Amino acid sequence: MNRRKAIKSVVMGTAAAAAVTPGARAAGKDLEIFRQRWEKAKTFTLQVADAMPADGYDFKPRPEMRKYGELLQHLATNNAFYISRFKGDFPDSMKPPKESDKETTKKYLAASFDYCAGVLKDVTEEDLDKSYPGRPNAPPQTGWDWVLHAFIHTAHHRGYSEVYLREKNIVPPRYSV
Repeated sequence: MNRRKAIKSVVMGTAAAAAVTPGARAAGKDLEIFRQRWEKAKTFTLQVADAMPADGYDFKPRPEMRKYGELLQHLATNNAFYISRFKGDFPDSMKPPKESDKETTKKYLAASFDYCAGVLKDVTEEDLDKSYPGRPNAPPQTGWDWVLHAFIHTAHHRGYSEVYLREKNIVPPRYSV
């Protein structure tokens, strides 16, 4: 399945879920699918992270851009931020490391995906339908909004990181998960 079809299926599935009353949904099916997709996102993101050689983690295509390692850490930090909404606050353990080398960044990425998966395993359909505080000066959003923010944010920055790879003449891993 190509990326456009994958994103379309997530969007269409979410729209369909929103059109059905919460009581009429197959109990937990949407959430189960999301959890499975989250694990696939972890696998693919780590493949993309692994594609860049260690000496490329300081690479910036342009001066105003983040280094490759910083970009991947940004992805990890924000996913933990979005999913931590279900816990009430952002955990100290998910603060980004000071170093952005390959080994440190890959460990942090994996820890972030695992943290999110751990939170998501305890989330219920009711939790997803509840409202949670938004960003500063922004309205509250539902749990579904927050999990979709995380999923879309991952796809966005993972795709962005593939541009870095191509700038270094590295063919990114093929989406196959």
